[in-house]
Amino acid sequence: MIDRLKLIVLALILAFLQSFLLEQVDMGFWLRPMPYILLFLSFPLNFNKYIQLVIAFVFGTFIDLLSGSFGTNSASCVFLVYIKQLVDSRFVDFDSIKLQGERYINIRTKGWVFFAYYIFGLTFSHHFVFFALDFFEFSSIFRILITTFVSTLGTISLVLLFKSIFRI
Repeated sequence: MIDRLKLIVLALILAFLQSFLLEQVDMGFWLRPMPYILLFLSFPLNFNKYIQLVIAFVFGTFIDLLSGSFGTNSASCVFLVYIKQLVDSRFVDFDSIKLQGERYINIRTKGWVFFAYYIFGLTFSHHFVFFALDFFEFSSIFRILITTFVSTLGTISLVLLFKSIFRI
């Protein structure tokens, strides 16, 4: 019950931060951080995968409504949760994490190297889908890749900052 309440509060904080603060601040053309993906990275490992996909769709749609985008956030959130489930099932040993007394993937359970690859890969894939749908033309592939890379670095910085502040 406490975990669910914690996720709801985190979702509201991140939605507010994304929609009313980060969307309003001009950080240049290349940098568009989206720290709301911390919500999906904070799901416990034993969380139902279908409920995760529904939450990703609903949350992404909520962000789309607040920011005036047309489904790019919901599509990229659902893609992120789907890819996260594939990566978790393929590369994460759930039994060893449970033996460590953890329910989440973090730096303590897997180490810096794995966590860096994990968070960079998931964030990059989310941002690539978002910007590919946002720009939606093949001639903009260079702009999509640059914006994805720069925004990924900005998002990871904010996610790590929030993880340290909220102790997630």
